[in-house]
Amino acid sequence: MFNDFFETWRNVNEAVKLSNKWRQIVFYSEGSWLTNHLSPIIKELVDSRENRVTFFTSEKNDQINLKNYENLKSIFIGSQSARTYLFRKFYANLMIMSTPNLQSMQLKRQSESRYFYIHHSPCSTHMVYKENAFDDFDGMFCIGNYQEKEVREREEILSLKKKVLLKSGYPNFDSLKNTKFKLGDKNTVLIAPSWGENSITNLCLFELILNLINLKKNIILRPHSMSFLKDNKKLKKVINYFKESEFFSVDRDPNSSNSMNSSGLLITDWSGISFEYILQGKPILFIDVPPKVNNKNYQKISHIPLESSMRDKMGEVVSTNEIINLNSDELDLKISKAKLKISKNNDFISKNFYNFGKSVNVICDQIEQLK
Repeated sequence: MFNDFFETWRNVNEAVKLSNKWRQIVFYSEGSWLTNHLSPIIKELVDSRENRVTFFTSEKNDQINLKNYENLKSIFIGSQSARTYLFRKFYANLMIMSTPNLQSMQLKRQSESRYFYIHHSPCSTHMVYKENAFDDFDGMFCIGNYQEKEVREREEILSLKKKVLLKSGYPNFDSLKNTKFKLGDKNTVLIAPSWGENSITNLCLFELILNLINLKKNIILRPHSMSFLKDNKKLKKVINYFKESEFFSVDRDPNSSNSMNSSGLLITDWSGISFEYILQGKPILFIDVPPKVNNKNYQKISHIPLESSMRDKMGEVVSTNEIINLNSDELDLKISKAKLKISKNNDFISKNFYNFGKSVNVICDQIEQLK
């Protein structure tokens, strides 16, 4: 721990001396789970377009596989005082990050830098995030028109300075579109909760897994990375109980494609993974736990959050009590109802998301225009 403290301060002191050519395009990631979303963009910028990119990360062993490593400066800055100091002092012509709450939490703006937010989930902007999560960004790479509408309405209500809102899309959809999906094992269930007190993890995870194992289902548990920090006590207890079972495994890979491919059914609550799973053409069951609300005033925005409005269109919504007590026939019936909704998913994608299948190139074009 002490070694990391000194290493991050040494790295940060070197970073503030970087020449101007390394300040044009800068990315920041909290760790590998976010880097997984950023890396396709960084690879395109560095390998295919030969841009110089500086990459700050809070995770020591955070890696991006590249050909042209000489065009990337990857710098470990930790998540403590060295990082806070760097953000205050480091001028970046363009700082791109997936960490919200700029200026209101530990990360403060450097007065002359420009900050653009890039989403790591297709969720709406006004319910699962804190109320002022995006107010202090200069711009945003929007996944769809719904995010533009939400942000513009908030700016109008509060007379905020208008951000640059780009019609960008969602890079994860690019790789998923080009993936040859497997049918998956119909007896393998991917459980992918969100995190927080109202998530599956805290409300019914143990009972859910127990019931499914009793029904001879293979379980892949993919906890949200934040659950290992915020819900760790409850999560550890569940994992330790089931870890010896032949029907149970835990997926901690930053990339979700393997677990999505292997499974024949997704069970989730309010996790953004559902937007990716619909591309697989497989059924989704949503457990009807209370929504994740980090902005108690979200209803001041007139638009219904996308993750709320689309649940019963993308899959079948099931109550907590019902899901943990389903017998085999009842579960099959729920899955059959969810399958009936799959045919409408392509329309949902085309109506809601920008640049489907080509967003990485579009985003890189936008970054090159901004730099």
